[in-house]
Amino acid sequence: MQQTMQQTMNVSSNQPSVSSTREDTIVVTTPLDAILRLEHPEGIRTVVLAGSCTTNGELAAFLSELYPSIRIEREV
Repeated sequence: MQQTMQQTMNVSSNQPSVSSTREDTIVVTTPLDAILRLEHPEGIRTVVLAGSCTTNGELAAFLSELYPSIRIEREV
């Protein structure tokens, strides 16, 4: 039986270098990319809003409402 790895998706316009990205992390650079990826979440359990997305309250509320089983966090 294969277990699905729990993943984190970072939404940030400031894409990190490959070396700073963890194996269990997906990075997308726009809210639209995030929504498209969440249509087939495949193990995504947490979305972290970073960079300019941190202050986007509408995006956080939208994601929380549309994907209630996924935890939405804002980078501090």
